[in-house]
Amino acid sequence: MGTRVRAVYRVSQAWHLLTARVQPEEQQVINMLLPPAARVLFVTMSVGDQRHCLNVCYALKEQGCSDRDLLAAALLHDVGKGGGRVRFWMRPVLVLLRALAPGLLHYLAASPDAFWRRPFYAAWHHADIGADLAAAAGLSERVALLIRTHHDPAGPAALLHAVDDRS
Repeated sequence: MGTRVRAVYRVSQAWHLLTARVQPEEQQVINMLLPPAARVLFVTMSVGDQRHCLNVCYALKEQGCSDRDLLAAALLHDVGKGGGRVRFWMRPVLVLLRALAPGLLHYLAASPDAFWRRPFYAAWHHADIGADLAAAAGLSERVALLIRTHHDPAGPAALLHAVDDRS
């Protein structure tokens, strides 16, 4: 994808995050796929991330997916960014660092010890953080594994990765 196309895509993504809504009737999908403790996790995400995760879940269903673990993982794959760990304003900074200074981003994300590094750490490690949160909420080891590996195009969550990558 060219630089200009990528920039337009990122602006579009930001607009969708800012204007996102989750409809009340969508709660049925969430209730069907997530146990109560995991529903609490879902609402810790920003509305934009909730919308994104629902869209990924719906896209998987449209492809014929009926694997409840994979659909639950789709709903929570970005939960590691929730709870205020990665705020909206931080996202453009992360995108720019990833494109222009990946070494600096890797350095900043190496440790959560200093408060100013925590958002970088959470963004970089959100899959691991989310998997740990899912496991603590009582979801299966498989759901946690799918969340943990959702950025690996050849891993156990390859289908989730592919759909997430297009969303």
